[in-house]
Amino acid sequence: MALSPADVAKIYGDVPSFMACPFVRDISKAGHADAVVIGMPYDGIATFRGGATRRAPQEIRKYSLLFGSYSLDWDFNVEDHTRIFDCGDVDVVPGDAVESYRRLEARMAEILKLGAVPMMMGGDHGVTYPAVKAVASHGRRPLGFLLFDTHLDLSESFNNDRLTRASPVLRICELPEVDPRRVAIIGPKGARNLPEWTPLARELGITIYPDRVVEKRGIEAVVKEALDIVSPDGYPPYVSVDIDVIDPAYAPGTNSIEPGGFTAREIITGVRLGCERGFSGFDVVEVSPDYDSATGHTSTLAAKLMVEAVFCLAAQKAGNIRSWDRD
Repeated sequence: MALSPADVAKIYGDVPSFMACPFVRDISKAGHADAVVIGMPYDGIATFRGGATRRAPQEIRKYSLLFGSYSLDWDFNVEDHTRIFDCGDVDVVPGDAVESYRRLEARMAEILKLGAVPMMMGGDHGVTYPAVKAVASHGRRPLGFLLFDTHLDLSESFNNDRLTRASPVLRICELPEVDPRRVAIIGPKGARNLPEWTPLARELGITIYPDRVVEKRGIEAVVKEALDIVSPDGYPPYVSVDIDVIDPAYAPGTNSIEPGGFTAREIITGVRLGCERGFSGFDVVEVSPDYDSATGHTSTLAAKLMVEAVFCLAAQKAGNIRSWDRD
């Protein structure tokens, strides 16, 4: 993996593959793969400020070149333990969530058939639903869902559309392979959560760790407890990060910003802990480059979280899942 953009082959235009890993359009030709990165540049109905998340995969890929295959934090080279490929973006149909989601599910199925773990860059948070659906259908066993998010996303519909960024958690809880009692949401806060969402979450059995609980107990204690809820049998959960769970001082480029969220360090620790037992799927969603700072630090942080998840996979294979946690 290269550290200079000039040395990296481009998928198209000036867009490199994620972390300069090999690009394979035809997933079946990848051979052995531990994980495959996929972009889902779909942006549906906006709940606040729309557009922009469709450009997230390309921007996250660009900033991923900041991170090489060796990490000082982990003290090993990820390429020594894992094979990661980038299969490019889903060819979405703007304005048609049903068809776009179907195409994502089909591509995810190809990744899963290969025996690899899918790692997705959204897109708005609605795209997490078809991703989880594909993973759950492939595994055919109870699947836990660990979510870092400012919002509970439990709307039955938004503007008469059941497939939007306001509804993915409810759609996921309706999947036959997902028991809502194995769903945990870390970081909810603020007035953009609808009043009916909280009682519905209780009724479904979802475990919620509000932002204040995380502040009082600490991110490490909360994530460790949440993992026991979403993965009581040790089966790897699906892990999703909505970038708006992070304070806009660290991640301003998103649809619905909410001041007072996690620091960059907190979410990095959260991802490391949430993924340390492995994961069935992983995504980062709701990055909106058009609303980002000129330095691109929202996209950079999103890339960093994807990279940390990759290192979690490698650490598990290397038999040292806590190599980052040393004095």
